[in-house]
Amino acid sequence: MADNNNTFVLFEEIKNKLETIYRELKELKEKENGSVSLPVQSTLAQSDEQKEQELLNQYEQRTKDVINKYIGVQVRIKDEKAKSMDKLVASVLTMLHEWQENKEHPIPQEHIHRHSFDLKSSKVFTYMVAVSVLCFVSLVSNYFLWQRKQQYEDDALKFRIIRVWGGCSPKEILWLNDVFDIHRN
Repeated sequence: MADNNNTFVLFEEIKNKLETIYRELKELKEKENGSVSLPVQSTLAQSDEQKEQELLNQYEQRTKDVINKYIGVQVRIKDEKAKSMDKLVASVLTMLHEWQENKEHPIPQEHIHRHSFDLKSSKVFTYMVAVSVLCFVSLVSNYFLWQRKQQYEDDALKFRIIRVWGGCSPKEILWLNDVFDIHRN
């Protein structure tokens, strides 16, 4: 963007110089046309022509200077662009080379995990309460499962005793229930 601004400024300078030259030449022509040429004043006309020629030479020199300045700036801009392109290409090549080296010989990375548990933290407290509730629910459910399993084992044992006895009366069944429910030993 700065290069475009420099170019714009140079074009404006050239435009202003050319407008100034054009105005001064126009004024000189108006003076020349407005003055009456007398044969006696031929030396004055020659001196005016010399002045005009000198002014033209000065304007031509100024124009050449402005054009040379513009060309110099354009050359400098091209050089800066070439340098920046060279830097860009060099940095891309360097990055590519480093990437290939890392790909061939990867550097092992160390992962450090640090955890801190503060019991005053609401998250840790909530977690601990949740784990405690889960443990309690698990204990209660395991107790009820154990009771059911025990009941099935007792029923299986009663069935075996009845089979061994070859049958049983209702009084004997009640006696077996009392033994298994109250007198386990």
